[in-house]
Amino acid sequence: MSERVHAFVGFVADFPALESGGDPNGKELADFVYAKYSKVGLVLSPPSDNGWAWDLHTRVDELDIYTIVGEVGDMNSNPPRQWLVTNDCRIPIFRRLFGRVAFEKKREFALRKLCECLHAAMTNDSRFSHINWYDAATFDKPGDVPSNKP
Repeated sequence: MSERVHAFVGFVADFPALESGGDPNGKELADFVYAKYSKVGLVLSPPSDNGWAWDLHTRVDELDIYTIVGEVGDMNSNPPRQWLVTNDCRIPIFRRLFGRVAFEKKREFALRKLCECLHAAMTNDSRFSHINWYDAATFDKPGDVPSNKP
């Protein structure tokens, strides 16, 4: 079995942090993520303000995938995390009870597609540095070790 996808990414990036009009920081970064995900054929909702970050939603087959783009501002962490993008997929209650293994395979495949797309875009753009990927299950827990790839 392949390694679980690292679907959370922390990084430093040259995007404006301060927004006007009371919007959360990172609208330009959220638009960047939206554009990159759209290029791989995903139909997404435009970034929406959730009060503290930006949300994007898409559907791949039966999977409801959501992405959150937000400023963390933790430049003292090692590695530093100025921004964080999380990608996840809610498991429908029916799938929690029946067909979970097949659902998890689809989930990993879809998340890997998104994350590899974003990783390629970020590593080919000089505005990004300190790119580190995390497993959602261990993110920010003791012993959490980031990866250099999704």
